[in-house]
Amino acid sequence: MRELLACLVLLCAVGPEAALAQSRTRVWDIELGIPVAQLPLREFVDAACGTNGGPPSLPIDGFADFARCPVERATGLREVWFIYDDEWEYIARANRDPFEIGRYSANTMYRQPIITSVLIDAGGLVQGYRVITDPRAPIDLRIQASVLFPIFKGMYSEAPWACIDLPADERERPIDGTYLKASCEMASARLFVKAEGRHLLKAGQDVRDVPRFLDQAAGDFESSARLEVYNLSAVRGAPCCSASVRP
Repeated sequence: MRELLACLVLLCAVGPEAALAQSRTRVWDIELGIPVAQLPLREFVDAACGTNGGPPSLPIDGFADFARCPVERATGLREVWFIYDDEWEYIARANRDPFEIGRYSANTMYRQPIITSVLIDAGGLVQGYRVITDPRAPIDLRIQASVLFPIFKGMYSEAPWACIDLPADERERPIDGTYLKASCEMASARLFVKAEGRHLLKAGQDVRDVPRFLDQAAGDFESSARLEVYNLSAVRGAPCCSASVRP
């Protein structure tokens, strides 16, 4: 119930223009198992090799060039980073129209900057994708990034979720009374899904000055959300799924 209330509060806060922005094709709209040539190439642009939540590495000439990216040891797949086409967003920003900026904000999810990528097998089939909150986002946005964690979970309900609260490391503390360090997994007949959320202070970190001294507080907390979705047939038998969700 607490997670649902958090989602409703966030949706009310961002307003209808952000909801409209989600109506365009997004990575979770694609059907896993399709060839890379069937990706919406006009909407998924600027492909590069991914770094599992970090910035892009080697630029490539589109998704068809995926073989230039390294094979991940954990998944056996190649990660290709991309962004959603943001032409309309730039037009809105040039016109300084707040409503249109919100409506066409491309690489965000409910105003939270995100990093997106697809995971491709040796045969050129899209077998998974990742959506991760951007750690380079402005401080006042990044401190709210963990709110996407229950939203990620709510997007997939084909099977029960198995969640665990991860143990706190030494001297980790809540931010304003809220501590989150959770990992959830779900396996249905066709998908393996993993969602993670973090909202905490590590040893030596302090954000008491937020939002008055945001620049001084840069990096002094961890607030994030992470979604990974895989075609179960591509990862079956791999060490990706815990015993509690393994079909």
